[in-house]
Amino acid sequence: MGAVLIVDDIEDLRYSLSALVRKDGYTAFTAPDGASALDTAATSVIDLIFLDIGLPDTDGISLIGRLKEINPDVDIVMLTGINDAKTAVDCLRAGAVDYIAKPFDLLEFRSILNRIMQSRLIGRKARLETAEVGIDRILGSCEAMRRVKEAILMASEVGAPILVTGETGTGKELVARAIHDRRKRQSGVFVKVDCGTLSANLIESELFGHDKGAFTDARQDKKGLVEVANGGTLFLDEIGNLPISLQPKLLRLIEESTFRRVGGIKDIQVQVRIIAATNADIEEEIDRGRFREDLYYRLNVIPIPLPPLRERGEDVLLLANYFLQALKKELKKEINGFSPSACRELLHYDWPGNIRELRNTIEREAIFCRTGWITLHGLASQISQPGPARTPEILTLRAMERQYIEKVLNLTGNNKSKAARLLGISRTTLREKLEMDRI
Repeated sequence: MGAVLIVDDIEDLRYSLSALVRKDGYTAFTAPDGASALDTAATSVIDLIFLDIGLPDTDGISLIGRLKEINPDVDIVMLTGINDAKTAVDCLRAGAVDYIAKPFDLLEFRSILNRIMQSRLIGRKARLETAEVGIDRILGSCEAMRRVKEAILMASEVGAPILVTGETGTGKELVARAIHDRRKRQSGVFVKVDCGTLSANLIESELFGHDKGAFTDARQDKKGLVEVANGGTLFLDEIGNLPISLQPKLLRLIEESTFRRVGGIKDIQVQVRIIAATNADIEEEIDRGRFREDLYYRLNVIPIPLPPLRERGEDVLLLANYFLQALKKELKKEINGFSPSACRELLHYDWPGNIRELRNTIEREAIFCRTGWITLHGLASQISQPGPARTPEILTLRAMERQYIEKVLNLTGNNKSKAARLLGISRTTLREKLEMDRI
């Protein structure tokens, strides 16, 4: 039905309002101050917040923006003891949808509560009942992308774990969101966890939460992202970077739908759809002892491999035109399209950064376009140098590989870790190739 957060420093008021919220069938959370409100908003899916304008550690109006940063979709109603027009305007300008002046009638509170929550429910149902969301954003007509779309349609009908693989920038998160969006009976949220950016010390608490007293700074119980995703989708990006010490806990979550918080003594049951993604060679990671084989097989029930952009033929032009149309509206510029020579260069270039690199390139060219057409001259500095027609040259496989590695290293500013990710190999393998060819 939805969740409501009551933020007020008066304990009796929090108790009374939360009781009304539960009586009307909603989940109730409470917080006595701004810090607690931010923590709850970050770890729980909240639909509506009743926010006191005067809190012990901050004023409610300044807190609205921070709460909206965490959840842009949340509705906020201010609770204020100052009943004047200026305060009302300030609240609404800051992002609140309504306000109630204290002391207020509980019938007024319930009226606002149910009006907003029922409106959100109607809007949610309407979004779910509209046409195919998500998959329409997966552009491409090549055979490989047709297979990807078929896999998305099939995967969205079942609850088995999914492993999306592909080079950096090929659209792995977009595929995961398309699968989530197509599960029309699913009311939960899409929660992304980037296993490559969280430190080994933090990731267990972030994923599974912790109980009060589990470690020095654990002053209260905290839900992890697994609990936040309950009823929805947990997207584990860069799964190859998940510490091997945590992999048994993830395996148990997949097999038994249960886990324990850090420092916890009881099992917590959840229903979460697991989608993992990686640009690494997981089988190589298994050989090196950095990834559990049994976890790999449980994640890889439904494999969805994404092709690199260089193998998608004229999909490059389709995507380039899609990005250009969106950028024309954003930049409010009249751009006719791509010149014939620019189209040839778009198709000729091998796009080591894939769709992400293509999008960035089109954005840059659109910003600097002055002629109404994106031309070869505009793209030359990034993609190739203009000149006479190329003469085919026969190279050995070793020489072709060396040239390609050099190109990726140049693109990444000689950042070997980033280059290895773009190449889809480990940094150790890249170092061995560099030493072998003395690049």
